[in-house]
Amino acid sequence: MSFQKEFGQLSTILESAKSILITIHPRPDADALGSAFALRGYLEKAFPETKVTIYTLDQPGKQLAKLFDSYKILNSFKYEDFDSFIFLDRGSVFYELGFDKKLLTAKYSGRLVNIDHHNQGGLIPKALNIVDSKTSATCEIIYDFFKQVSFNLDFRVAQFLLNGIFADTGGFRHSNTSPKTLEIASTLMRNGASITKVNRVLFTNKSLDTLKLWGIALERAKLNEKTGMAVSFITKDDLKKCNATIHDLGGISEMLNTISGSKFSLVLSERPNNKVKASLRSDEHKKIDVSEIARQFKGGGHKLSSGFEIEGKLKLIDGDWVIK
Repeated sequence: MSFQKEFGQLSTILESAKSILITIHPRPDADALGSAFALRGYLEKAFPETKVTIYTLDQPGKQLAKLFDSYKILNSFKYEDFDSFIFLDRGSVFYELGFDKKLLTAKYSGRLVNIDHHNQGGLIPKALNIVDSKTSATCEIIYDFFKQVSFNLDFRVAQFLLNGIFADTGGFRHSNTSPKTLEIASTLMRNGASITKVNRVLFTNKSLDTLKLWGIALERAKLNEKTGMAVSFITKDDLKKCNATIHDLGGISEMLNTISGSKFSLVLSERPNNKVKASLRSDEHKKIDVSEIARQFKGGGHKLSSGFEIEGKLKLIDGDWVIK
């Protein structure tokens, strides 16, 4: 999908902005962080007088922080400090975090931007929406913007973009990896980005605590041969027992999805505030759209990678895990 017109409009907004808040979703992943850090890196060079701040509710986990330590991330802000707002990699936070109550006014008309590769949350009213669910990552859209404005990538910005693309394609193993994705990755590497670095941090350098947690998930894993669902469960007590955090949960659903005979995987994990998070994964050849499952529970995401949250706690009753 071509965004030539929209990228021109984005350039106009950035050129006139004096203070920009870049917002990414809670529990940020490599694509959210990569697109935000890359865009800030561009703005620093293109518009050095512009104040740019990155905001999210949560700091990155310890592993991700090794890839994203260039900029401070704020966990709070004042609306009056900014004249422009950019939402990256999950437009749904516009509603989830209450931005709609403040920003859908004439004051911010023409000052809202939504750049995303998720359909979750839909388009933001009165915003410049640059959304393409067929793109591998939001970082890929940011790269296309940089290409249109002829921004010369330095190795830091190239690394930020590669981090996000590599993560959201599962190290180029997922079906969202297109020839264009690989061409972009090649360009980023020619500009100094290291694929070895991001692979080591994201996929091959797990702590003992993480692996202990994964062991619990594997021990509890079950396969429903009728539906093809591979499922497992992680409680808050499990996290405490393993000295782990919610960031250590990443990768479990992908691992369950490799079970022979599975059509999709489901990992249920307890979260704060009496919530249970569900992570769904599948593969293209399995022909299961897990986003349809997620939408039934007011969640969303991609065809092969989605999630949702529901109220309750995980309980073991007569040998089966249930949500109560």
